[in-house]
Amino acid sequence: MAITSDGTQSFGIQDSPLTINSITYVCESWSTNYNANRVDINDSNGEALGATLIPQRVEGSATLQYSTDSATTAPIPSLGQEFTTSTTNGRNNDTWLITAASDAQTQGDYGKCTISFYNKTN
Repeated sequence: MAITSDGTQSFGIQDSPLTINSITYVCESWSTNYNANRVDINDSNGEALGATLIPQRVEGSATLQYSTDSATTAPIPSLGQEFTTSTTNGRNNDTWLITAASDAQTQGDYGKCTISFYNKTN
């Protein structure tokens, strides 16, 4: 049985669906990491005066679902491909670059794969 959407109920999470290289994927899960490096500032005696946080690149991963019963079965996204997200809360409205992609797993009429990505700077 193919996955179909009926009405206004979204299938997947808020960042779904994702379009990568003109192929639409249902986003089953999405995780982003907002990290920073801490740089300690010491006086001449080595006593801590404070610290500064330097933001790092935002990275993440997602599990994507796609249909396997169509004539144009969706491939696993390629490394270096860009995609954009647009959410209702604006949290992840950005452009991302794919850095890793897993082998696909299939079950019935759909397959899924996992991708890793980072926030594109420019």
